[in-house]
Amino acid sequence: MKRIIQLSTILLTVIVCKAQTPVINIHGSKKEIENAYYKDIENFYGQFVGTWIYSDNVKTIRYRFAKKDMFYYRSPTNYYVDFLVGEMQYIENGVEKINTVNRVDLNFDNIFKYSMSSIAKIGYDFAPLCPECPPDVKRLAMSYDEPTNDDFGLDATFVMRRVVEDGIEKLKVQYRSISGASGESKRDMSQPSTTTDFTIPYGDYTLVREN
Repeated sequence: MKRIIQLSTILLTVIVCKAQTPVINIHGSKKEIENAYYKDIENFYGQFVGTWIYSDNVKTIRYRFAKKDMFYYRSPTNYYVDFLVGEMQYIENGVEKINTVNRVDLNFDNIFKYSMSSIAKIGYDFAPLCPECPPDVKRLAMSYDEPTNDDFGLDATFVMRRVVEDGIEKLKVQYRSISGASGESKRDMSQPSTTTDFTIPYGDYTLVREN
């Protein structure tokens, strides 16, 4: 029995090692190579991990981000990818409108089941433009959705960068609409959708680290 366990361990190690070959920097050029591992080698995503909050007299917005290492991405070419994923909470006039922050702890089999997921590292001159950014700034573009959204056409982008001002960690966010609601359900396009827009208002936000 002990020998069987040892052989099984060796076999599993070989399979895992093979699955991780080659290891490619996810922030470089990307060709879809079967079983490759597109790794966040420089840990660019790590600076965003945690909970960030924005608050004014009307609204409180909370985002929580987590890193999913070596996520198995199924497509015509199957490979492994490091992702940053995110969820949100929104409170308006003391009423909680949405709260999905704990979903970042779940291990979904489809990355798009999370409300937010990393797309690419970008500079200042990619939309949405960042005129106040230094030329060497690196921002992270995220896809954006909400679990309550059932509309096929409704889409938004979420771009963020981390800064430190007066010793305080902050997240500068540009959250923009890409396309409005189509009126068609994304589960069945022959049926009408019920969502007309996202819950959290679009805009530029500066969040501070909560934990």
